[in-house]
Amino acid sequence: MTGGALAVLASMATPAVLLLANAMLVLSTVHRLEGILDRVRETELMIAGRGEVTETTDLTILNELLVGHAQRARLAHRALLSFYTSAGLFMAVIVALGAAALGLQPALPIALVCAFLGSGLLFVGTVLLIRETWIGTKATDRRFAAVLVLCQKLAQSRASGRRAG
Repeated sequence: MTGGALAVLASMATPAVLLLANAMLVLSTVHRLEGILDRVRETELMIAGRGEVTETTDLTILNELLVGHAQRARLAHRALLSFYTSAGLFMAVIVALGAAALGLQPALPIALVCAFLGSGLLFVGTVLLIRETWIGTKATDRRFAAVLVLCQKLAQSRASGRRAG
């Protein structure tokens, strides 16, 4: 293999590595989205009074959690869109670099633009996931606070029951 061919293969490997990283982000985002949707279903059942009562039946808290779930789902969907578009652009980079290796020089600027756009979308998707994580953290804190209130009420009722008996 000539040095030029090795350089072409090496330059094509970089977008392939980015594509693999992108695929991992897609998989983790899909998993996160499934978890969010499961929580939405649970919250819906609790609101309807048909679900297993967990930490609260306070409709205000359930509504807040549902709003948070909706925000998280929108962000996760947008992140997926960014990641899928980024994957397409990284594939275009690989194809354009291959075309450039065959002597089609206009393919090089196309590869460069696609690489920058793909990297930018990868960055946007990760920022969206960071925002989604902050919302999830707030929801988790809210759930823990609700459980703490429930435990305090239970402890008070047990303590008053002992005093009465």
